[in-house]
Amino acid sequence: MIQNEFLTEKPLILFDKFLNDYGNIFDIDNNEARRMLRDDSLFHRLTSEWYEKLDQNNLDDAFKLYDDEYYFVDIFNCYRTYSRNYIKRLLKPSMANGESVYDLLKTSTSFVDIGCGISYSTCALKTILPNAKAYGINLKNTKQWKLCEVMAKRHDFNLIESVHEIGHNVDFVFASEYFEHIQNPTKHIKEIIDTISPKYFIIANAFNTHSIGHFKTYEYENKIVDQSKISAIFNNFLVENEYKKVLCKMWNNKPTIWSRVNA
Repeated sequence: MIQNEFLTEKPLILFDKFLNDYGNIFDIDNNEARRMLRDDSLFHRLTSEWYEKLDQNNLDDAFKLYDDEYYFVDIFNCYRTYSRNYIKRLLKPSMANGESVYDLLKTSTSFVDIGCGISYSTCALKTILPNAKAYGINLKNTKQWKLCEVMAKRHDFNLIESVHEIGHNVDFVFASEYFEHIQNPTKHIKEIIDTISPKYFIIANAFNTHSIGHFKTYEYENKIVDQSKISAIFNNFLVENEYKKVLCKMWNNKPTIWSRVNA
């Protein structure tokens, strides 16, 4: 398999490479960024401010926290802590027949990394699936979009804002720590299903955790649901929409692999 620095490089070395690219776009203090990564102070500050705004029912100001000058540190940390490990798990034997999830995906001709952040997960997936048409979805009015533009040109993926820009069905959707940032996650995933009909979803949700961008309650069919209940509702919704779990052994059941029935 092709050498994949996004999965194999030591995280701090990868962070230095990231800072070099990001610093070519924005004026940042590299030492300050390294300190924030090391002591996790940014995460605690932004998370505290996020829930303070939620409690005030002030979503506009809450969402402005994503524009924090150093929010990129938290996004990188999310990649190195979560998404990177999830992708690594796809490559290891985890199914009863001794195969890996990658064996299910290796003939994919297209995939979507939704909520791609700094796009390192998109790049990692594109490296292990070099012949697949890759899409990374992000918000255009964010700082990370500018970095993603650089990475898209360098690693040959399509940077878009919505699944509606794709125009065809895809083999799989990778969604790492994503749906908990969406107030109505079932409505959103139904839109994805109806628009690009993925054969597989690779999903790692963290609905019932405390973090910037997560909600205390979610919307489901015109009802308000506590965060402790939305995970079960979300999973049942996928079953109702003709997806089934692929049986595989993943630590903490992350990511969960969903296969379209009769795919």
